[in-house]
Amino acid sequence: MVYADLHCHSNYSDGVHSLEEVFRFQSERGTKVVAITDHDTVFHFQNIKQAASQYGIKTINGVEMSCYDNDVFKKVHVVGLFINDNAENVKQLCDKTLLARDNYHRKLIEILNQKGLDINYQQAKKFSPHNIVFKMHLFMAIVEKYPEYMNMEKYRELFAGKTSKDVDSQMGYIDVKEGIQAIHKDGGIAILAHPCEYNNYDEIDKYVSFKLDGIEISHPLMKQKDYQLVKQYIDKYHLLASGGSDFHNMAMQNDFIGNYGLTQEQFEAIQSRKYIK
Repeated sequence: MVYADLHCHSNYSDGVHSLEEVFRFQSERGTKVVAITDHDTVFHFQNIKQAASQYGIKTINGVEMSCYDNDVFKKVHVVGLFINDNAENVKQLCDKTLLARDNYHRKLIEILNQKGLDINYQQAKKFSPHNIVFKMHLFMAIVEKYPEYMNMEKYRELFAGKTSKDVDSQMGYIDVKEGIQAIHKDGGIAILAHPCEYNNYDEIDKYVSFKLDGIEISHPLMKQKDYQLVKQYIDKYHLLASGGSDFHNMAMQNDFIGNYGLTQEQFEAIQSRKYIK
């Protein structure tokens, strides 16, 4: 049974549900501890705490930073957990990323229009009431007009393919070392998120030299071979084990909440910053 989900999203970044909805879903699945790790967003911690209290759920401050490894031209997502309410170092980096991402997504709308998908920024913005427009909100605008697109395969086909270095350079991604350092400066621990998604395994040794604290050991994209690889690195470097549902959208991810995350023992270990074998 999942006790703690330390990776999920709301409509303060690229999720489609309000904080209250996310905590209601988590409560219905029996989750006791939740970290809302919205992408590059840290201005809503008080709102998160207020929403969680309505459902008796414990919450910890979190963020998912969109980082990049310029040595190998790979995306690297780093989750920061237990960061300070202020989080000024993380915010300084993330604000630049949000601005660059917003500019690129406006260009992406033009590309989608050329593919015959007739949407505009305003249609997508209504799905993002608190922040910039993310790809998920572009997708929701597409689904509103073309309902047949509502499935994970269509989303990944449109938005989750391998991108070019040129596109990556326009997104304002944070240098991975700077991201880890900012999380530490703001009192948090730095967790490598879903290394299977961007094939970050070969670079883990380097990230440990940057003082990476842990790796996600539970995630919907992980297969058995990924679990075995992650476990080897955790054991090798005595890293913390984290994880969660990476939830964004109930219509496409109904089975994510409650099935991915940590046991109570695993959560208590990460809370006390202890490696457990």
